[in-house]
Amino acid sequence: MLVRERMTAPVVTVPRDTDYQQALQLMQEKRLRRLPVVDQERRLVGIVAERDLLLAATRYPRAGVDVGEFMATKLVTATPDMSLRDAARLMLEHRVGGLPVLDGGTIVGIITESDIFRRFVELQDKA
Repeated sequence: MLVRERMTAPVVTVPRDTDYQQALQLMQEKRLRRLPVVDQERRLVGIVAERDLLLAATRYPRAGVDVGEFMATKLVTATPDMSLRDAARLMLEHRVGGLPVLDGGTIVGIITESDIFRRFVELQDKA
């Protein structure tokens, strides 16, 4: 099975100049744990985790600080044609809970551990 068959698409993203409080609110409304950060051409420039923004809220109680200040920029990514097994291995090797999915440098989705667990459960139910 391929990543494209299980990834969440379209993916919710924000520009790097989004206020961290806005991003945190969006994540809580959409029940997201990670939020890809993109440039104007929808190229991935980083990813920010909910835990990072919650920590930021304790350090910067006022608005005015961009998600670009907190985003991770050393990213591990998947492609739509990657197998779920390979995506899961990448997550394990790099200790991440999700991978942005890129096609030609543009973000087209996100694959998370929950997406992979769902498929695992489906396979177990069929067995």
